Amino acid sequence: MKKLLAFLALTLAPAFALQVTTTENLNLRSGPTKTAPVLSQVPKGTQLEIGACSQFCPVVYQGRRGYVARAYLKATPAPALPQVTIPARPANPGTYTNVDGQQIQRPTFSETRPAGASAQCRDGSYSFSANRRGTCSHHGGVATWY
Repeated sequence: MKKLLAFLALTLAPAFALQVTTTENLNLRSGPTKTAPVLSQVPKGTQLEIGACSQFCPVVYQGRRGYVARAYLKATPAPALPQVTIPARPANPGTYTNVDGQQIQRPTFSETRPAGASAQCRDGSYSFSANRRGTCSHHGGVATWY
């Protein structure tokens, strides 16, 4: 029963782990006390992963399980979030940027065909699309191409 509980404690341990960096050369000890035998030395600046701990923290260093003094650990800063670039809005709200990066006049309603119109849409608006694909897609489709 004790073996089962120990197994469950290890496998069901919280997934939370804190990344830390050693601030000094540390002794990796076999137990959580100052008098426990030293297994090896962990160099200053080494990054480790720890879970919950009090004065000594359980760690794995170079494949060896042991304990290091918590007083000589500092939290490693989280990596910076990636920079997100938000596209600039067109200078004229009556335009949009097409797939070629060109500013194109948005479809407009007019009594007569405006200069530069490439199609008349089924809803009566005129499109200034530079590419046929998607022309009048939100206006009922193309009624007439120019």
